[in-house]
Amino acid sequence: MRKTRGFTLIELLIVVAIIAILAAIAVPNFLEAQVRSKVSRCFADVRNMATALEAYRIDNVGYPPSGGPDNPSGDNLWRMNHLTTPVAYITSIPLDPFAYDKQTDPVTYRWHMGSYVYEQLVNWGTWNRTYAEAKSRGAVWFLTGVGPNRIHDAYYNSGTGESETTYDSTNGTRSRGDIERFGP
Repeated sequence: MRKTRGFTLIELLIVVAIIAILAAIAVPNFLEAQVRSKVSRCFADVRNMATALEAYRIDNVGYPPSGGPDNPSGDNLWRMNHLTTPVAYITSIPLDPFAYDKQTDPVTYRWHMGSYVYEQLVNWGTWNRTYAEAKSRGAVWFLTGVGPNRIHDAYYNSGTGESETTYDSTNGTRSRGDIERFGP
């Protein structure tokens, strides 16, 4: 009679426990890497849009308008479309990977439509904490993405004396702040 040898229940439980421990270590690191990747993408997108804004200014002796009679709602994509048509300073308007979702925040989504926010500082409120800082540096326009916390801190923290509105990756990927760029 042949004797078949298999794994005992204890051996199987030890293997399952080891796999669970490795998964508990690997999954958070993987999720953290995804957030860092999105942050890098945001910085690259904002840098590319800043280059497109400066190229637009050179050709048109001014920056794209922030509003107009054909954009009464102040739709942000309308503002950015000046960079793609009729001359393509940028091939397409990049979408913010941390942007608001149409289902979870339909009001804010209506204004930003998943894109980065572009605004000329003359239209940016003086109540905003970043306004005075940007004007003192000679900035004319403002580009921002919501950052990993998915809150426009420049809007919500303005004048409150709360933490920085600019995202700083040294504080960890879950820190507060927007991904901002002032120009030129």
